[in-house]
Amino acid sequence: MSFLYPHILWFLAALLIPIAVHLFNFRRHKLVYFSNTTLLKAIQQENAKTKKLKYLVTLFLRCLFIIALVFAFAFPFKPEKTAKINTDEGLVGIYLDNSMSMKAQSSKTTLLEDARKAAKDMVGKCSPSTRFLLMTNSFETQNEYPMNQEEMLGQIDRMNLDGMPVKMNEVIERFTMLRKRHGFDQAALFAYSDFQKNMLDLSGIQADSSLQIVAIPCQAEQRSNISVDTVWLGSPVVQAGLANEVLIRLSNRGDKTMKGLPVNMSVDGKVTASATVDIEANGSAELAMQLLLNEKGFARCAVSINDYPMVFDDIYRFVVELKPNLNVVELIGGDETSSLALIFGDDPQFNYLRMDPSRIDLPSLSKAHLVVVSETSTINETVRQTLIEDAVEGASVVFFHDDGRTVDTNAMAVSDIAKRHDFFSDIILDLPQDPDLPQVHRHLRLTPDAKATTLMHLENGDPLLILKPEGKGRVFDVATTLDAHWSNLATHSLFVPMMLKMAFLGGGVGRISYTIGDDKTLIINNINNNDLRIRSEEVDFEMIPAHELRSGRVFLSFQDEIPVSGFYDLVANDSIADVMAWNDSRKESDLQVVSQEELKEAFSEAGLEVAAVLSADALTDHGLAQAMARQSTLWRWFVLLALLALLGEILVLRFWK
Repeated sequence: MSFLYPHILWFLAALLIPIAVHLFNFRRHKLVYFSNTTLLKAIQQENAKTKKLKYLVTLFLRCLFIIALVFAFAFPFKPEKTAKINTDEGLVGIYLDNSMSMKAQSSKTTLLEDARKAAKDMVGKCSPSTRFLLMTNSFETQNEYPMNQEEMLGQIDRMNLDGMPVKMNEVIERFTMLRKRHGFDQAALFAYSDFQKNMLDLSGIQADSSLQIVAIPCQAEQRSNISVDTVWLGSPVVQAGLANEVLIRLSNRGDKTMKGLPVNMSVDGKVTASATVDIEANGSAELAMQLLLNEKGFARCAVSINDYPMVFDDIYRFVVELKPNLNVVELIGGDETSSLALIFGDDPQFNYLRMDPSRIDLPSLSKAHLVVVSETSTINETVRQTLIEDAVEGASVVFFHDDGRTVDTNAMAVSDIAKRHDFFSDIILDLPQDPDLPQVHRHLRLTPDAKATTLMHLENGDPLLILKPEGKGRVFDVATTLDAHWSNLATHSLFVPMMLKMAFLGGGVGRISYTIGDDKTLIINNINNNDLRIRSEEVDFEMIPAHELRSGRVFLSFQDEIPVSGFYDLVANDSIADVMAWNDSRKESDLQVVSQEELKEAFSEAGLEVAAVLSADALTDHGLAQAMARQSTLWRWFVLLALLALLGEILVLRFWK
């Protein structure tokens, strides 16, 4: 056992005071005359022994009180606790959590600024021979080499202040890898973070006795938060001049119910809708707002709230594109007149293209929003797989089947339509008692799989129209053809609205937003250009993305290039080909943090040792050894011992007669 303030031990000299009091009794004795002293001698001898024992016990308790009190003020600690971290030898890592949650308000500025200042103070108090490594969530390559004291202080000043949320196991694994790369046998990692529960993931960490961890939790003044979690469209079809429903989910991660929270929606920077919402404590709520677009092109939209000081998750950006026209491709052989040409050929909203199935233009096919494979088309497996890939990226693909399988030649009508399904809900408002439904003379017996939905049934129970989702698009299988010998479908009143709905679904909204750090690969259709750039006028940013061009699609690859949330233009040959909305991850929106005991337990279970859990102020006001020594609780035992000694003395003097 050692003492943090050993000079306090000089006060043990105060032990002379009770000893002097007990050795010298300064009370003056009064002389009393007595006629017969025989009996008094016996009583006097017996009382003298008892009184002497009482004096000795009282002396012991008083000395014990003084010793315990002096030891408590001298702050005892176990020296082996502080000897584990030696900043003069080995590698010292400084991990500064620069994620969004660290921008919360502290008692002074922000958690991140407090952490930076504390880290610089700690580095400044280390030996000039110490070698440092700076770790942040950004994992910047310029920090991945051992630095001296001056270099480390400079890198802390220049560090990136905007980082993505990172699990703790990623930080430790990277630091361990860098330590081994640079040949250090021992290392200490000082971790400055708010240690959120959902970020403290230590899975996959290998036990390492050569790594000592000092955790420095950063405490925010406010731990409640309201966030805009996600936004999605109520309908995949967005049409100009019509109200489109926007659904919003918000979460209240606090202990108080939020009443009447204002929610605003803006389009191209102008507020177009406002509403209020009530959210229960530690609950969530959904809100619907109306989006009305009139102009073709990209609409930069945002849903926002005001939840100061935690503002990083208060805005959710998304992009909606009103396409100037939709591309319809029909794969059809022969020279007969097509029913689809009558629907789409003269409509300026559509670009209709008739394509010979033996001479397929893959780039044009990849741009199509609706692909119809007629019964006269014979396509191979490669073309079929290409069509499925188009559906995965958002297109509608329709197959009219006449492929030589067993044909049911019994004439019958459609008996059931899934009018409540999203596909028919805005086509059929109601059906009369005896509706005039399509008649089928010949049809194939199709068997839908588990993911498919039958939209039309025939009288014998066979499916006529099957919808199967494929990625962001849809594949429709029709068990008959448009030939009049097979059905009257081409001339029925349902045919035109059905084909228009399929085209609108294929030309509907694709991906409306992306998340920084989570979305690594983006697929953009309708681009045949390698001269690509991503720009943002909001943050004065431009980059050439890693990309690959395949069959009219661009596959963009991202790591950590997007600096901050916002709208980014994908520019091809100096013209905007696409607009992307990037949002911060909502992983940090839940501000619950782990306690010191939970922190130590989590590291212990992972085979790592937390040498100390300190506050940033403790490291700033004291050296590392002092700050770790002040973690000791031995002084409390000495205070308790002093109180027990004082209580014992009171009991002896009061009740020992």
